[in-house]
Amino acid sequence: MRGSASERAPGSHRRRSGAGVASPEPQVPNELIDINELSRRLSVAKGTLYNWVYLRRIPFVKAGRCVRFDYDQVLETLHQYPIIDTSVSGGRII
Repeated sequence: MRGSASERAPGSHRRRSGAGVASPEPQVPNELIDINELSRRLSVAKGTLYNWVYLRRIPFVKAGRCVRFDYDQVLETLHQYPIIDTSVSGGRII
């Protein structure tokens, strides 16, 4: 066998790739809420939220059939999109 432990000098160890490099820990959301709670907090219809999930407009976590949201991440993402006011201006983008 080439490179086996018995052929290497005592005290020499094979380094794993990435050893010694600190990797950032994944960001864990504080609290995940369901679509009913997100709809209530944003005052947006559930159908609209499902559409935004389908379009990948808002971040979500899906486990099986359950869709959950990190409210803070959703708010940050929604600030990136323009607001369309159809009530007064006749469909003008503000």
